[in-house]
Amino acid sequence: MASGHLVLYRKYRPRDFDEVIGQEHVVVALKNSLKMGKIAHAYLFSGPRGVGKTTVARLIAKALNCEDKNKPCDSCASCKEFQGGRAMDLIEIDAASNRGIDEIRALREGTRFVPSQGKYKTYVIDECHSLTKDAFNALLKTLEEPPSHVVFVLATTELEKVPATIVSRTQHYPFRRIGARDIAARLGGIAKKEGISLEQDAAILLAFAAEGSMRDAESILGQIMAVEDKKITRTVVEDVLGLPRREAAKKMFELIAKKDVAPALALIQKLTDAGHDMSYFSKLLMQYFRSALFLKTDPALKQFVEEELLPDELECINANLDAFGEQELSRGINIIFQNMQDFKRTPIPQLPLEVTVIELINSSDKQQEIKDK
Repeated sequence: MASGHLVLYRKYRPRDFDEVIGQEHVVVALKNSLKMGKIAHAYLFSGPRGVGKTTVARLIAKALNCEDKNKPCDSCASCKEFQGGRAMDLIEIDAASNRGIDEIRALREGTRFVPSQGKYKTYVIDECHSLTKDAFNALLKTLEEPPSHVVFVLATTELEKVPATIVSRTQHYPFRRIGARDIAARLGGIAKKEGISLEQDAAILLAFAAEGSMRDAESILGQIMAVEDKKITRTVVEDVLGLPRREAAKKMFELIAKKDVAPALALIQKLTDAGHDMSYFSKLLMQYFRSALFLKTDPALKQFVEEELLPDELECINANLDAFGEQELSRGINIIFQNMQDFKRTPIPQLPLEVTVIELINSSDKQQEIKDK
């Protein structure tokens, strides 16, 4: 395994816009505006955590001061300063811990000074929704009449908390949750560079665990690599992360379809004895029922469930789809969701899942009785 002192998400942070994944709609627009010299004085990036908002903000700062017409080229003196984390004209502020009016006043004072080296000073305010009302008002004055050498990039995971007055004075770009296949492909490339064999199913499982966050996916991969540095398989990922075997979720779905109560309860006990998270297992089961509902409604909806399942899991759902009706699947999702709320207060860890499985099978029986009548 190739060694390195940096954690993976820092070591493999995109060096230019073309390396950013899952945000093509944002990247294309920004690259075009930079190429044409149409630079906004303030940008607002919103979206889930770990999808590239801060990374793209840094790339804007890097591109604005690049000597090669805003690529960034990654070879000029300015780009090397940014890549090495030594750029004096990039100022990053965590609004979660610097949220008051005094901090914003200090920021405003700093904007009066010209850049140290390049053409622009870029202020990146992360989690900007955390700013106080007074701080937002102070920032608003700066956004209304910003110095020509200053660019602001505001980033937030909670757009609804950002005042409309702020939003209206920025170019807003919504960032998307990154697809599991895109994340898996990126992880595969990183593993190859690190000299590790990463199985496709294992990469997809890592992507599932990251829930759309590239940063989290890279962090989890690093965690796995600390245990296994030669070949990462699906089983290795499940063992290291302490996840219940997805094979068990397949088996449970089959047992519910066949209305086999006793084997289903025995499977839950086996998972409990192995120390697996029953809440997480319930989430997997909900994914099965949701995916089955989509496929039962219209097979063309397959594209929307492929992002959450491995190929063999999709085959399992299709093989048992005839055992369920649309209303039954919809009711099943609601049953699982309602019972998941009980995991935090149950005295018996597996009890909510046991109740869920019994209700799912009984629901199936009642639905069949209605059909028979």
